[in-house]
Amino acid sequence: MSIAVVHKDSPEGRAAIVHGARESASRGEKLLILHVLDDVNLAQVDDGAALRGEIQSALDAGGFTEHSWELRTTEHEGDPVTALVDLVHGSGTTLLVVGTRRMSAIGKFLLERPLQRLLLEVEVPILVVKDELPPE
Repeated sequence: MSIAVVHKDSPEGRAAIVHGARESASRGEKLLILHVLDDVNLAQVDDGAALRGEIQSALDAGGFTEHSWELRTTEHEGDPVTALVDLVHGSGTTLLVVGTRRMSAIGKFLLERPLQRLLLEVEVPILVVKDELPPE
């Protein structure tokens, strides 16, 4: 069994990785990072070093320097959400962690379209996290 995290190079994506590592450690389950490749980032992931570096930096910043994790990637054919749903279904995941940005009241009502689809199409529980608020 594993805790899966949707990787996105953004503050909310990094927050999701840290929360996923926390859940993984507390449950004693494997941490699995899921990443959907597109034309923009396909070239830079040929060896995966840059992507792995981003993920490890997020873990380091969250205090999980020694935490082990696995990366799974897939390409999409025009629909990254379907590719992500397929990754989740084939991973033996017990929880999916997704980062989202802070939204206005209307944004909260409508949700982001990709997040809304994930909530409807993924069969496992989903933990939605926001990035940390900057100190005042």
